[in-house]
Parts: sequence; structure tokens; C-alpha cells
Amino acid sequence: MIKIDGLIKSYRNNTVLKNLTLSFDSKGIDILVGINGSGKTTLFNCICDIIPFEQGEITIHGEDRREKAAKKFMYYIPSDFYLPEYLSGREYAHFVFSRYENPDHDLFHFIIDLYHLKDRLNQKIGDYSYGMKKKLQIAIALALDVRYILADEVFNGLDYESYLLTEYLIERFATNRKFILISHNMDYISRNKQAKVHLLNKGRIENIEDISMIEEIVISNGELKNYYEQIDRFLHHNQTLNA
Repeated sequence: MIKIDGLIKSYRNNTVLKNLTLSFDSKGIDILVGINGSGKTTLFNCICDIIPFEQGEITIHGEDRREKAAKKFMYYIPSDFYLPEYLSGREYAHFVFSRYENPDHDLFHFIIDLYHLKDRLNQKIGDYSYGMKKKLQIAIALALDVRYILADEVFNGLDYESYLLTEYLIERFATNRKFILISHNMDYISRNKQAKVHLLNKGRIENIEDISMIEEIVISNGELKNYYEQIDRFLHHNQTLNA
């Protein structure tokens, strides 16, 4: 289990995560949603020990998230990942596999074949498209013997066939591991009834039982309602002038 207790994270005078408490069990799919700047990526970076925080505790299977014993349980696919462009896809996969125990090479190559990347593995990553890099990361993640896969906008950059394939892979592998996803893909969220949806709103977590609530909460608590009103006033003003 990943346990987050009383997490506080600020950037200068802006407190992004406000005494946040949340836990993730070790199987299934959890989805984090929220407006830009609400702290979703910051939360992932805190869990993965990429950035420090001022207060609180994060443990992974009882181990502090800074310990090597904790890090071996998870793999993170960020939305703005950088892959070493001087390595081939195969070389990068082997580099990642060398840092984890018991990677499943057969599974990796099976998924690479599904993504039609078999003939591209020996090419430099610098020649890959964004979607190809994303597929490589997904194949690596699924081949690792980790309990938790954290992914920020995992479907971005994928063509529709690859999007559906990735959705199915996550669904099948979620029977024995946990996927924690940041996503604004409402099509995906609405079709995954088994997923737990958490709205990160003003630095705090709200569990969402009915996804139709997401739009209502985002509009009422964010700036969107104000933007709608500004658009209406602008259009009304222009229509009046052009009448």
C-alpha cells in the first residue's frame, strides 16, 4: 500500500498540497483528475522522491519513499519524460531493466510487437516520435516486476488503436498490480467503471462516486465559470456593436 499522510508542499508562497491524506492499495486502477496547477504532477513527484516536501509522510509497503526498498515497488511514466536520444530503444530498456529485479523480457518483446515497434528497437530514440517513446515506456513498465505504475497522461501521443490497446493492457494487468493515472480523458474515465476517481481540488482530495460531478465541481471551484461569463459578455458586447 502507498500511504500519504498530512502531505504539505509549497512553491514559494503557494501551497499546492494542503495536509493531503490518501492511500492506494496494491491492485486496480486509480485516476487523479483536476485543473492544471492543482498539484497532480507535484503529488507524483513527491511519491517518487523527485522533489522534497515540507511536511507529512509517504510510505510504500511500510518503507519511507526515499528508501531503495520502497522505490523497487514502483515505476513512473511522467508526461514530459526525457529519454536519452543517443541510446537505442533496446539499450534504454536494458538500462532500466538493470535497475530492477526480475524483468520479464518475453513480456516486453510481446508488447513491443503489439505496438509495432519490433523493427525500431535498434534505432536511436532520437529518431522516435513522441508516441513511439510513450509506447516504449509503457512496454518497459509492464515488463517490470513492480507493484505500482504511476503514469501522467499515459494516453497522450497515442493513435486511437494504440490508445485502445493500452487501455486493455492496463485493464488486464490491473488484476495483480496498481495503476495510478493522471488523466483528463473523460472518455476513458467514463468507460472504466471499476476505477477509483479522485479529484485534486485546491490542494485537497475529493473522492468521486459519480463522474458527472467532475465537470460541476471543476466549473464551480475553478476559473472556468468566470471564463464562461467573460466570453458571454464579450460576445454580447460585439453583437451589440455590430447590430
